[in-house]
Amino acid sequence: MDGIIYAQVHLTFSISGDGDWRHIGYKVARPGAFEIASDALTVGRVADKADIVLPVATVSSTHARLEKKDGRLLVTDLGSTNGTYINERRLNPGFPIPIDPGSLLIFAGDIHLAMFRVRKMIVEVPSEMDAAQQETKAEVVSAVVEDTTS
Repeated sequence: MDGIIYAQVHLTFSISGDGDWRHIGYKVARPGAFEIASDALTVGRVADKADIVLPVATVSSTHARLEKKDGRLLVTDLGSTNGTYINERRLNPGFPIPIDPGSLLIFAGDIHLAMFRVRKMIVEVPSEMDAAQQETKAEVVSAVVEDTTS
């Protein structure tokens, strides 16, 4: 089975907001991009309660859940105060909604500090590589592989 290539799917969220903090009254660091590396994670403002931390006052301590299921990415608002939005449509709390690559995911309606574009990248990895080699190869290849949402 040498030479067989497997495709790895990477789901990433790139920051799309402009970083303007004036609407909350004080300067905060602009959140960075993140990748969905596990099957499920929680997004929120408080590090003890969230896997991905968005240090923005309008984001709830445990704001939303992101989950890979049956080949789809699902977003569930966890009863946040200011809501979770997909392409500016507010989600009903507690109901998982699929989100597609290219979509905007907005936490707390904050288009300046908490708006992310969903991206899907497919990285080809030869099967005979060990895990460390695969990770290195994925980093190199991801820089040149076409982003499927463009």
